[in-house]
Amino acid sequence: MLFILYNGDNGTGTVHINKMNRMIFALSILLGAIRVQDCDAYRILFIGPVGTRSHKNYFSSIIDGLVMNNHHVTFITPFPSASVKANVKEVVVPEGDFSKFNLNLFDEKFSVSAATVDKYYSMCDETVQKPQVQSLLEEKFDVALLSAICSECYFSLIHKFQIPFISVLPLDLLAETGSSVGNPIFSSFQAHPFLDFDHPFTFWQRINSVLWDTMSLLYMLNIYQDVEQRCRASGICPEDMPSIYDMTRKVSMIFINSIPVLQKPVRPLVPAVLPIGGIHCQPPKQLPQDLQEWVEGSGEDGIIYFSLGSIVKPSTLPEKNRLMFIKVFGSLKQRVLWKWDKESMPDLPPNVLLRKWVPQQDILGHEKLRLFISQSGLFSTQESLYHGKPVLSLPVYADQLSNARSVERQGWGKVIIWEEMTEEMLFDKINSIINNEEMKERVQEKSHLMKDQPLSTKSLMVYWTEYVVRHGGAAHLRCPLVDLPWYKVYNLDVWLTLVAVTVILLWLIVRLFLAIISCLCRRVKRKLD
Repeated sequence: MLFILYNGDNGTGTVHINKMNRMIFALSILLGAIRVQDCDAYRILFIGPVGTRSHKNYFSSIIDGLVMNNHHVTFITPFPSASVKANVKEVVVPEGDFSKFNLNLFDEKFSVSAATVDKYYSMCDETVQKPQVQSLLEEKFDVALLSAICSECYFSLIHKFQIPFISVLPLDLLAETGSSVGNPIFSSFQAHPFLDFDHPFTFWQRINSVLWDTMSLLYMLNIYQDVEQRCRASGICPEDMPSIYDMTRKVSMIFINSIPVLQKPVRPLVPAVLPIGGIHCQPPKQLPQDLQEWVEGSGEDGIIYFSLGSIVKPSTLPEKNRLMFIKVFGSLKQRVLWKWDKESMPDLPPNVLLRKWVPQQDILGHEKLRLFISQSGLFSTQESLYHGKPVLSLPVYADQLSNARSVERQGWGKVIIWEEMTEEMLFDKINSIINNEEMKERVQEKSHLMKDQPLSTKSLMVYWTEYVVRHGGAAHLRCPLVDLPWYKVYNLDVWLTLVAVTVILLWLIVRLFLAIISCLCRRVKRKLD
């Protein structure tokens, strides 16, 4: 309650407030502000126990937005932060780091084997049983944000807390994820991220797309059963918890890593799906002094940045390809910054600098950068687009080929397939991009589209997170497709009925016509006789 002590009027219409009144007035405003903050601050559990460092960067951007709005976040992550953030408590589970398996992704090439997926899910089982995770059950939370990557075993915590939850997907919407909120699946024009299809699809591509989405749904059902079986056997999942599949249907919203204005073709989304693609992108900051001096020393020719991302281990690069890079980079006018996981490399040209860690967005946003040579992971692709830099894509794994082809089709990058790479091809494509003014203009146009939004992505994300809490899970956003069997969703029973009725009517008409013809023929025959 705010009280203002009225101290009379001096006859001119001006209200006098004495010194004591001013102090009470200021104190009242301060107490009111604190009260509002206390009421609006939520306790949020962010569950990101397994994944890569790029996943953490994406999740951390979401957390930054929540913390800026006075919320308190407890973050389950494999990767500890270098510094402590206000209102953020990290629960570190290093067992969830995907890179601990030291997989050679150059051997898998664009595929994610069942054995690899099993390893990732075993990480979830291992992390959820850690004492530092189980001790969270003694705390209270208002809402949970759950990574949609191999984290289903954490439904046990969400069930025990009895709180609404939001699924956070580091990819574009998948058929198996969208089905949990009733988002319609259009395999006819929206391909799975692992498929390299361009719209419009051919007949055989539509068959492939339908089969891929169907098999993905069935595969995830099998995964859910395995996760639930292990969870209940270990005692982590309580007996009264619904099945993992049913728990996925309780999700309030899904945050997906896509940018609708840049999608081709545009994909229809239900209200419970919120695109927050590019939320991790940010303006460049000043580079470290030594790196800044090296970049500035490149002169007018500028620099090239080469990185294979956070999941591909650079030192697993096939030797023949490494030698190609060494020779081609050494012949360029530009300086090359190469993200490499070792301190040194034999035969390194003088214009190449190795770094284990690079402030990627600060480099991409630097005016001296001429080209980004990338594996075309979704995060790197969005960052290069945000900063308006063309890309030479060298895709290795999972959705990277699809991302790379999309960039090439949009006209702001080119692709090299590893098996097809030669020194001449690498040299020609690097120079053709650097010297292509049309490509530079194209990426700047796309960058402008990406940034031209009515509200910031973080503001939208924070609003809808708070909305879910305010409305007890926001069940009214639930699309009825979630509860309908598939044959009703696509009106299969209706169409079969219509076809059956039509066939029967046609059959009756034909029989009636034949009966009339037969009758007429008999009459004619009797007259002739």
